[in-house]
Amino acid sequence: MNAPLLEVRDLHVHYGHHRNPLKAVDGVSLTVNRGECVGLVGESGCGKSTLGRAILRLEKIRSGEVLFDGKSVLPLRGAALKSYRRRAQMVFQDPYGSLNPRISIGGALEEVLKVHGMKDRVARQKRAAELLFEVGLRPEFVRRYPHEFSGGQRQRIGIARALAVGPELIIADEPVSALDVSVQVQVLNLLRDIQQKKGISLLFVAHDLAVVRYISQRVVVMYLGRIVESGPAESLYRQPAHPYTAKLLSAVPDVEKGLRKRAAKSATDEKSPDAIVLTRPEKGCAFAPRCPLVQAACGEKTPELREVGDGRLSACHFAAQQISTADGRI
Repeated sequence: MNAPLLEVRDLHVHYGHHRNPLKAVDGVSLTVNRGECVGLVGESGCGKSTLGRAILRLEKIRSGEVLFDGKSVLPLRGAALKSYRRRAQMVFQDPYGSLNPRISIGGALEEVLKVHGMKDRVARQKRAAELLFEVGLRPEFVRRYPHEFSGGQRQRIGIARALAVGPELIIADEPVSALDVSVQVQVLNLLRDIQQKKGISLLFVAHDLAVVRYISQRVVVMYLGRIVESGPAESLYRQPAHPYTAKLLSAVPDVEKGLRKRAAKSATDEKSPDAIVLTRPEKGCAFAPRCPLVQAACGEKTPELREVGDGRLSACHFAAQQISTADGRI
C-alpha cells in the first residue's frame, strides 16, 4: 500500500498561558492519501481551521509531527519551506478578506507565480488568464479588482490562486460557508472536478456534514481539539460510531425522510464549544456533558480513538451501542 501524501501524528497546538493553555488541537492524528478528498468536520471552535493552518506551518506547533510525502515539515526553513508551500496550498474561508482590494486579480495571481520562480512577465500574464479560465471565469477578468466580483467569483479566484503553482495538496478551509446555497454547489462541483482531473489531494474543512458528504471519500469528525470519529464517508453517515457524529447528522436535512429527529437539543441551543473547552476536565470524555448516552465511565477515563470495524475509528467507550442506535433514536 502506498504511503499517504500527508500524515499528521499526535499534533498539539496550544494558545495562551503555558500553565493553563487553550488546547485548540489536542493530539490529532490523520492521513490524506494521494488523490483523496478527506472531509474534516466539526462545530465552530473545535480546532479544525487551526489544524489546517498548522499543517501548512501557519500556526506554531507545540508538539507532534507533520509528514508530507514521508518527510517532516517541522524543521523546514527558507527555500525548503517555500518549496513545501508550493506543493501544499490553502483556500481560505473568507472570499472577501483573502484578496488585497488594491491589487487586480491578474496582479494577485502573477504575484504567486513570481514568488515561486516564474520570472517572465509575459508568461505570468498568460498563466493568470489560463487560471481564471480553469475556474470558470473569463480570462479578461485579470484587469478587474476584487470589489467587482461576487462572493462565489472571489472564491473561484482563491481556488485559482491555490492552483497557480501546481500543488499536490489543497487545504480548503470552509470555502463555501460564506456563500449562498446555490453558489455553494457551483464551487463544490468546481473543487471536485479539479481534484479528480488533476489528482490533487484535498483536505476539506467544514462544519456542514451535508457539504462534506457531497465531496469527500473519507470523513474525520473533530470535537474540542480531538478527533472523535473517522472512516469512509458512506458507512460513517449510515451508521455513526460516536454520539457527537449522530448529533451532527440529526441536524442534516434528509431528502428522503425529511428532517431527521434531533437528538436531545440542537447543539446551537446548548453551551457553546468555546465555553466548554475552557473548562474541559483533564480526565473523562469531553463530550460527556452533552451526550445522551453518558455513563459513569465517561467521567473517569478519556476514550481512545480505536478501531470499530469497516475501516472506522471511534473515541467512544460505547461505540458498539452507538452504531446499534444509528438510526437517530438516541
